Amino acid sequence: MLGALPALGTLCLTAVVGFLPTSAAASPTPTDDLGRLCAQAADLTQAGKPADALALIEKIRGQVRTPVVAATTACEQERLAAIRAAAQPAPPAPPQNPAERAGANWDRFQAEWIKPLLGAGPALLGVVAFFLLLGRLLVFVPRMPFVKMRPGWRAGLLFGGLGLILLGSAGTVLAVGAAAAAAGLTRAVWGLVVLEWAFAALCGAVAFALYLSSRLRVSLDVRGPDGKSNGADTEHIAALLHEFGAAPPRGVETTVGTDVDDLGDTAVALTFSNKFLAAVQKVVTSIFGVTPWRVAASPAGENALTIAITRNGWTVAAANIDRTILGLAGEQAAADGKATASKAGPTAQAELHKMAAAFVLATLARNHHGFEGLCGATDWRSLGLHCIATTGSGIAAEQETKLLGAALDYDAGNLPAEVALQHSLLRESTDAEALRNYADWLWRRATAVRRDIGRGAKSAAGYLALLYRVELTFVNVALNLPVKPSKSDDEWRRLARDIAGNMVQELAPTERLQIPGPWAHAMRLYAALAYKDLSPSLSEQAAPHSELCQQALDSVAPQTAYNAACSIARNKGVAAEPEIARRLKLAFADPRLKAWARKDPELAELRKKEEFLKFLGIEPRQDFWKLEAFEPYEKQLPKAGIARPRDLYAHEVGQSDISAYLQVNPLVIKRLARLATLVRRAEAVPAHGEAGPVQKFRVEVIGALIQAGIESPADIEPGWLNEEAVETAAAGQQDSFIAKLQKSIEQRVLIAPDARHLTEWLRQLKDTPPEDPSTV
Repeated sequence: MLGALPALGTLCLTAVVGFLPTSAAASPTPTDDLGRLCAQAADLTQAGKPADALALIEKIRGQVRTPVVAATTACEQERLAAIRAAAQPAPPAPPQNPAERAGANWDRFQAEWIKPLLGAGPALLGVVAFFLLLGRLLVFVPRMPFVKMRPGWRAGLLFGGLGLILLGSAGTVLAVGAAAAAAGLTRAVWGLVVLEWAFAALCGAVAFALYLSSRLRVSLDVRGPDGKSNGADTEHIAALLHEFGAAPPRGVETTVGTDVDDLGDTAVALTFSNKFLAAVQKVVTSIFGVTPWRVAASPAGENALTIAITRNGWTVAAANIDRTILGLAGEQAAADGKATASKAGPTAQAELHKMAAAFVLATLARNHHGFEGLCGATDWRSLGLHCIATTGSGIAAEQETKLLGAALDYDAGNLPAEVALQHSLLRESTDAEALRNYADWLWRRATAVRRDIGRGAKSAAGYLALLYRVELTFVNVALNLPVKPSKSDDEWRRLARDIAGNMVQELAPTERLQIPGPWAHAMRLYAALAYKDLSPSLSEQAAPHSELCQQALDSVAPQTAYNAACSIARNKGVAAEPEIARRLKLAFADPRLKAWARKDPELAELRKKEEFLKFLGIEPRQDFWKLEAFEPYEKQLPKAGIARPRDLYAHEVGQSDISAYLQVNPLVIKRLARLATLVRRAEAVPAHGEAGPVQKFRVEVIGALIQAGIESPADIEPGWLNEEAVETAAAGQQDSFIAKLQKSIEQRVLIAPDARHLTEWLRQLKDTPPEDPSTV
């Protein structure tokens, strides 16, 4: 029995080793002894696996228990070596590159957050949806969003709100899970954590609600007299809103409409006329809150329009727009002196729509940033009247002045209307003193605006375009001052030159230019021309900004071509008439410029030439039918047998018949017969001698005489035709009869006959008998 014990120990060791992992040692054969196993433990220690070596030794000692092998001391040296190796600090891990570090962080985040949240995915989605819906409902809180929101704030509210909702919802879900698994005091602590995360999500919902409620998006719904949506009117008001609130600045010297351009293309949402689509649109906007502003308008008669504006379901403003009260075009004076509005037509409808667009724009400006282009206008009536005055087609100068004056009555702070009114009153003045006063006003206004922009009292983005207009007008007025300036005029010209030079520099194209590039470039071209023309000491070859000046001279744009023509006239005078006419021909594509060329002081010398007047389309009348007294009957009288005005003499007996035929007062026919005698005398004046040059003006002279109350040659006083009268008129004294006739003729055709020639023609008119009617 004793001899069999060694064999039994070997079998036990074989069994122990058979249960070891393959990484620790290979399966021993029955012949392996204890030394081989200890050697394997030593190898594990050397391989940097002391824990595996200790595990192997522990198993050897636990399984081998015989009198021959002491289980408590087997592989002692190897065990001590493994213990020492395990006690030593682990060698530092090799450095990781950024990709490895990112991968490790992602693995840790995935293990700590994503895997727990994947299990609670439906709950997380539900909580997120709840807080998003809560944010949508908070939009309907009265007066939400309480304050104006700048674009940066709104972006922060959107991303911050959504981030808080997502983070708070995730934290809430995880905290709820932890609280459910805890017990006792730990559950109460986790409950407080749940409240903290829920409060963070609630703050996100409030931020999201502030973002939704502060969106600049408008829904328009204009109804017709039948109460149904009128698509044409809705689209017209939407187009006007785009014109007044999204289009870039227009107008060279005055603001046309407004300079607001922040009301983008997507800001106005039209209401569908289709009932099904309109219902779907209403449901979508109600859920997602994409359109906080709603505008509803409907007619209140032919000359009035009611309009109401709501924001997030709460009424913000409402008005009744009445053309009669506002004094718009189309009013007619009634017999009792009260104004009554005429029947509304397309123009009247357009005026109502412009006032409605101005009402919406003024309301939005009170609640949103980005409307600094209104330049101080706050009253919708003032804003609307200014827009009508500056954008109306074919509006008379008198009506324009009236509208701009009314705009300032409603809102004295409407700076664009003030600038436009002064422009309407004084820009086309030819009086030197009036131009000096206008220049003084422009200079003071421009200085004040530039000072306010510099100290931050006014927005540069809103006021710069208006400032440049005022300064450019000042430059123009300085150029229009008398050719032989006084000391004060020299000072105005020096200031104008400095302003023109600054404009060339400030309007240079840069990334920080706060006004549209094409508009700025057009003003820069004219400023370059003005700077050159206001610098008389510089030669043509050394002219500053020569490249810009050449661009202006070569431009085919009407306004720039007109400015170039005026520059050539200032520098070269009448001798350059072909060059001037070539550029003016381009400029006259704009009827306003053609009308101004007939009064522009810079073209005064050219207008003394008959050829240039023909180029302007101004010629003396040659047909007596065109006289104011005869023109209304030019078509009716020939039907009654009166081929020419002079033929009325043959019908003196039958004047009552003519009166009955024309259905006019007999006194009118008697007056026309008297004027026919004056016409016959004028046609009998010989077209030679000193009176010859007046022959082409004879219709204009007769018209001026009639306007002065002279309807018979006998009414001409001899004292008006003596040498003293000629000298008085030639000296420029406007109180003489001849000078008054010249002034009257100049108002019509911009040129008048010489005083001596006119006096001789009038003397012959008074002395020459009319042709014998029987010989005609």
